[in-house]
Amino acid sequence: MPTDHRPLSGRAAAQQRIAARRAAESAARQAAERRHRQLVGAVVTAVLLVVAVVVVVAVQSSRTSTAADAATPAGTTGGYAFAVGQADAPVTVQLYEDYQCPNCKAFEDAAGSTLEQLVAAGTVRVEYHGMAFLDTSGNDRYSTRALNAAAVVASTAGTDALERFHDLLYANQPAEGGSGLTDEQLVSYAQQAGATGATVSRQITDLTYGDWVAGATEQASKDGVTGTPTVFVDGERLGDLSAAGVTAAVTAAQAG
Repeated sequence: MPTDHRPLSGRAAAQQRIAARRAAESAARQAAERRHRQLVGAVVTAVLLVVAVVVVVAVQSSRTSTAADAATPAGTTGGYAFAVGQADAPVTVQLYEDYQCPNCKAFEDAAGSTLEQLVAAGTVRVEYHGMAFLDTSGNDRYSTRALNAAAVVASTAGTDALERFHDLLYANQPAEGGSGLTDEQLVSYAQQAGATGATVSRQITDLTYGDWVAGATEQASKDGVTGTPTVFVDGERLGDLSAAGVTAAVTAAQAG
């Protein structure tokens, strides 16, 4: 008797429909899961981006706040220099120096008195631009401490006292790589220069102008200074750092 295959074909067709439906449902679930993962990933990325932006803004705000709130010594020229001499002197000399720098001491020994004479004659106005790039743990950040102390002296006692303090620091410059002068020594030289009182001692010891020193050093770099001493005479970099070289450059600047 022949076998009737129609019910079997019907079951097979039903099974195929069920399998197809399940496959479609599985594909739909997988697609939904992919969309969900993509959405979660996008949300996480957006949150991380917002957090990163907030952190950057906070850091920048903190830096801006620190810079804005940083103590600034009185009597600066252009924010980071101290000027000595008549404001209407025909020639301006800009001197970039680090109190720990041996070459700066050599320049002071060779041409310091010449500059003083030119200032006294009304020929030159000197702008002292301090830098602090020779700090080490061994010298207890002496470059920064010395420039901070110079700023304290200038701010509290004026540029005449600063000049005396400037000369004392070079006359007693510690060896490069050594321990540097102590805060007590800096206070003592400040007093000898004419800056006295508890405020002077406290501001030297507390590094009151430490942020200002960092700003001065950064500004010197922006000015194109890559080493010390660097000297400009009416904007022209001085190549000959001898007394004769200073005199010749000043004479040439006067001549126009």
